[in-house]
Amino acid sequence: AWAHAASSHMLHALTDADQPEAGHRILINDDKLFPMAKGCEHGPETRECYFEPLTNCKLSDVDDYETADPKSTKIKILSKPDEEYDRSVRTLYTSDSIWFRKVKDMYSWTGLGFNSQHSTIHMTAACLAYYFRVKPWLRKEIDERLRRNIPLDLNPQRTIGVPIRRSDKCRRHAIEGSAPGEMECPPLEEYLKKVKEFLAFDPRIENVIVTSEDKSACDEFLEVLKKELPSLRVIQNIGDVQQGTGSGSKLEAYTEGSSNAQVVASALTSLHMHMRARYFVLTSKSTWTSTIAVMARVYGFASEVIVFDIGPNKNTFAHLARRGCA
Repeated sequence: AWAHAASSHMLHALTDADQPEAGHRILINDDKLFPMAKGCEHGPETRECYFEPLTNCKLSDVDDYETADPKSTKIKILSKPDEEYDRSVRTLYTSDSIWFRKVKDMYSWTGLGFNSQHSTIHMTAACLAYYFRVKPWLRKEIDERLRRNIPLDLNPQRTIGVPIRRSDKCRRHAIEGSAPGEMECPPLEEYLKKVKEFLAFDPRIENVIVTSEDKSACDEFLEVLKKELPSLRVIQNIGDVQQGTGSGSKLEAYTEGSSNAQVVASALTSLHMHMRARYFVLTSKSTWTSTIAVMARVYGFASEVIVFDIGPNKNTFAHLARRGCA
């Protein structure tokens, strides 16, 4: 969700919230604590523990908004991201909300027009890829994990990806400190049903990649696959922390002996593993699994990605994950 929100903030900066004639803006990441970077051993306890900077500009390069006169015409601090502000003067736009200002004409700044090479899904995936530019130490860690987990003979065209999002995503969960549940999580039988439908559609399928932050759900589904579909080769993210939550505020509290860095490396390894699948069973109610599908459609190793959405969401990002976009 934080990557999706950040990429949407980038689009706001590039479009100036549907008023590009006012001049483009620059997105500056603050230096506040990034919850998943607590205890970082590779850099600051900010987003830049794991990822390359979004820009070389820093807050020190702009007006001091913390001590500014509330009546200043240079600075506007917004209580809500959709508040209006005066674009005729140099303005520092900031909001205490993590959510982003919605923009309608998101890609006019590109000057590219829209065709099969420059569609909405391609630009969305490009923004996410830009955000996910990992630091060298993390790239090395992910590469080692992928070499350990991906068989050399894996054919992406004959592979199903099943990223199961459960734990604190489900309503009535009992995970202390996590975000409240957002959905009735589909039963694992529904995942199995869709895997079988893919096999009926394409009998050449050989592999299924199964990942989840929820260890119990993952283990249960693996047992079901072993019993119901023993001929499928199951590929797992060996070494996955499976922290039992998707929340980023207290990750280190859920898995004894694991660091936030291990959690982030595990999650991004799962993302890269699913780039090796053509067929997907997921729920677009999860921004995470939608991100996997969007990235696979644009940057994956297989062609003509097909998605079964067993927990459909009604927004543009979910539609891109589910159907793609011309």
